[in-house]
Amino acid sequence: MARGRLAKWMWLAAGAGIAQPIPAHAQEAGDDRAKDAEIIVTARAETATKTDTPIIATPQSISVISSDLIAARGAIGVQEALRYTTGLRTEPNGADYRFDYILLRGFGSTDFIDGMRQPDGSFTARTEAFNLERIEVLRGPSSVLYGQAAPGGIVNEMTKVPQFTFGGEAAVQFGSFDRKQAQVDLTGPLNAEGTIAARVVGLVRDADNQVDFGKDNRMFLSPSLRFKSQDDRTDVILSGIYQRDKAASIYSYLPVVATLLAPSNELELKRGVYLGEPSHNFYNSRLESGTLQVTQRLSDAISYSGRVRYIHAITSNGGIDLEVWNGLENPFIDADNRVLARSLYDKYTNLDMVTTDHNLRFDFGTGPVTHKVLLGVDYLRSSQKGTTTYTVGDSDGDGVDDVAPIDIYAPVYDPANVPVVDPVADPRSRNTQLGFYAQDQISYAEIATLVLGIRRDRATAWSEGDDKQVDHATSLRAGLIVNLTPGLSPYVSYSESFNPITGLDFYGNTFKPQRGRQWEGGVRWQPDRSTLLSAAYFDIKGTNLLATDPNNGSNQIQVGTVTSRGFEIEGTRVLPGNYTITASYSHVNAKTGYNTDPLQIGLPISAVAKDTASIWGEKYTALGDAMTLHVGAGVRYMGPSREGVAFYDIDPDGAIERLKTPGFTLVDALVGLEFGKWSLSINATNLLDKNYYAQCSVRSACSFGYGRNVMGTLGYRF
Repeated sequence: MARGRLAKWMWLAAGAGIAQPIPAHAQEAGDDRAKDAEIIVTARAETATKTDTPIIATPQSISVISSDLIAARGAIGVQEALRYTTGLRTEPNGADYRFDYILLRGFGSTDFIDGMRQPDGSFTARTEAFNLERIEVLRGPSSVLYGQAAPGGIVNEMTKVPQFTFGGEAAVQFGSFDRKQAQVDLTGPLNAEGTIAARVVGLVRDADNQVDFGKDNRMFLSPSLRFKSQDDRTDVILSGIYQRDKAASIYSYLPVVATLLAPSNELELKRGVYLGEPSHNFYNSRLESGTLQVTQRLSDAISYSGRVRYIHAITSNGGIDLEVWNGLENPFIDADNRVLARSLYDKYTNLDMVTTDHNLRFDFGTGPVTHKVLLGVDYLRSSQKGTTTYTVGDSDGDGVDDVAPIDIYAPVYDPANVPVVDPVADPRSRNTQLGFYAQDQISYAEIATLVLGIRRDRATAWSEGDDKQVDHATSLRAGLIVNLTPGLSPYVSYSESFNPITGLDFYGNTFKPQRGRQWEGGVRWQPDRSTLLSAAYFDIKGTNLLATDPNNGSNQIQVGTVTSRGFEIEGTRVLPGNYTITASYSHVNAKTGYNTDPLQIGLPISAVAKDTASIWGEKYTALGDAMTLHVGAGVRYMGPSREGVAFYDIDPDGAIERLKTPGFTLVDALVGLEFGKWSLSINATNLLDKNYYAQCSVRSACSFGYGRNVMGTLGYRF
């Protein structure tokens, strides 16, 4: 087995959130492979503690997905790469090519790159998966180390960095929806001493998507430089990103009365139909960023880590949308139930963001007790400006709708249907966060590890025309993991999250920050060197959630809570004959807790399925001395979900009307050949082309999920 493939084995199991078992044949592969095997045993993740702690010694659920695994599963973005990760719901909005949508344990996730906060998804385009070394998913509140974060957890995407050994790959890709992509990743040393290295990652893509008139074009370039001193005490990485996207037909919502609740098969709209205007249909974005990462070992006991990033992002999103969000049982405007009104909505945003994180680490011991103490400070500042253009109905009073309605079963497109409307400047806004954190990892004779953490935050939010809003918060974290036997490690943990809410209520009052807390208990079990299993139970509560004021429909008040309880099981097994299998199951019961509206209490959270499960397997087979066959397949199940809104106001008896989105089971597959430095692979996601809905709302719309996507990749490794 090649060294690169051994690394893949490692991350396959790390994707289950635990260290990788050693394949039996790896133990007989010579000295170099023995070294790789040792790495496999001590698989680590940075996100949980900001230190190089082995996953098996971390008292919180974490999963790691490597770049090899991203490619093996045919992922075109981050949300697709996480489809087999337990506790997650990916693509809850269906086939949307703008952003990565991920739900963690019933809550929205918070996105980080290299440990630094990213702008919210509506301001930046999807992260380029080809530029990632791995993705680390930390489940549960994580504000102690990362500041503003959702209660469900964070997704930390780790980018590729320069290496001091020459290598790389180049590939061309062709696939469904006329996809054409060329990509390159090249790295190596720049001087004879081996202290300076460089890397260039880039790609160009021209593609359609599954929606009529769709586009998914991208240009991406990420150059980076690295200096590492010969004594390994200093490590400096400077990297940049330029990304330009041009997408279209990204609006995948269609009226529920013409999809899931259509009166007949003939009146059910098909996946891919577009009911806007092709002449006014775009999502264009440009992102430029620069990042500096420094690690300095000051002594054998003290080290410094610092990171700073600047992001400038411009997005423009424009389209003609169906008017289906009005809560009416029948949104049609004609007697035959064929014609729907439409509106124009354009959004332009200009964002600048600076993030920085600095910490000192102290390693010391007192007898059998060792400490890893982390003291840090981080800062975030973002500012944005933009314009909004919106029109619906007859806003100018001339007796004619501003946007022409459309027959959804026989659409007629015409540029004249798009009105000329002047944009309105949005209020400029600015947000800052300053946080101080401390953490101590206390280990006793490799028997037990106790993690204690505390953080203090000051967050401000300002919007043009309003006073500055200032929030303070203290967040705590504690976890204990015990090695009962060499292969059995139970743990328990408690963690908190803090997320300020910008804006004011109807009466000009500021909101309190949203808070979250989680109790988690679990166990990691490695009965032998080829098997790893883990299980976890969690209980999360989110408070200060927003709800509509029952006495003023234009006002929002903070009375709501959300509870999420459940458990996760996952495991990896390496079998003789170069087989590996990973499997997972999760049960999430997320629902509304306290609320001033009694009919809302106990309702489920929209788009959160109670039960999900997946299994993925791969096998390598030698075809002679120079060729290897690589085969993989997976099945993923997403249970039904219910809408978490009560439409009792329309029913005089106060009955609650909710809608269930059916569950679905999808199949993915991979077949590839490796011959020398060349490789040829074919990936298929949703192989059977299952037609399914990602989410439906009882009085509005359904979003279609991703259809079958087949990609062929011809690559060459340097």
